Amino acid sequence: MRRRAKDTVDAYLELAEMVLRAARRPLSPRAILDAAYKAGVVPSHLYGKTQHKTLQARLSEDILRLKLESRFYRTDPGIFFLSELRSDPDVLEEFKDPFHARRRTRDLAKPFTLAIAKEYVESSISLSVGWHEFLRNAGHSGAVQYVDARDVPVDFYLVWAFSILRRRSQVLSYRIGRYRDDRDAFVNRQSIGFTDVVGYDDASLFSDDLGVTERGLSVLLDDLDLSRSMFRTSEGIEVPKVLFSEVAIDDSSQPALLFVMEWDCPEWFEPTARRLSLNEVRWIDATRMPNDLNDFEPWSSAALSAIVGDNQRCRDEEEENKRSASCLHRVRTKAW
Repeated sequence: MRRRAKDTVDAYLELAEMVLRAARRPLSPRAILDAAYKAGVVPSHLYGKTQHKTLQARLSEDILRLKLESRFYRTDPGIFFLSELRSDPDVLEEFKDPFHARRRTRDLAKPFTLAIAKEYVESSISLSVGWHEFLRNAGHSGAVQYVDARDVPVDFYLVWAFSILRRRSQVLSYRIGRYRDDRDAFVNRQSIGFTDVVGYDDASLFSDDLGVTERGLSVLLDDLDLSRSMFRTSEGIEVPKVLFSEVAIDDSSQPALLFVMEWDCPEWFEPTARRLSLNEVRWIDATRMPNDLNDFEPWSSAALSAIVGDNQRCRDEEEENKRSASCLHRVRTKAW
């Protein structure tokens, strides 16, 4: 009887856990296997000429899937250690600093990406409807299609989730590298948004926004290498603050419909450039306009203007800081 693939995966991970616990120092997959063979603890059903590559793939998949909840983490590229030993006082401090692999350019080659008809969007601008109702109505009216992100019909907007991380009155900003976004108006610019196109797989039977919120959370977790537990409350995953929707007219590519949301992070969270693999990571004051607003990419510039304007209005009128889909902004993106 053939052993199930899951059992093989678990066996590789259990082997790595056993060896790393005994070694009490980070090792490469090849070194883990060498130690396991010397100790005679490799199960008979694990075999092959490139077992070290298989083990590295299993470890990487486990870290990618479970993030901070994984049993393993990298200390350097291709070097792994046990999460449980990070709190051990006898383990060297240099082994306790996780290394996070740099994320490659955002993959927009999704075959089933959410798009909404321009006619529906334009006709809904004047309606006082909230985010979720706006999206539900789009589905009911037949204005929704799932398209190839590389070939969007001219009469549709590609839908993007735009997540902002807030800590009290500050929002997290970073500088975009070419590996993250190589569009002329975005590369080397500052940004406050963690963005991605919304796909078919983001929606579920229980979502009432076509998966926009789920994609917004997923991109935040992926980019910042966070766990869902960071946003979990006693009632489940925290619901983000819905800010506004925005139509971005890009002179060089497909117009985009952005759904902007804020996620509150714990006060203890303090990002570092190494942790996030991002450039110039810093918190900025969201209650006033930054002096270097022109240094932000167009989507973030428009978002900051709206957020600061809302904060000012709230102070003046003591109103709740909230925008709906009826507050639809237009920003024209140009090459700088």
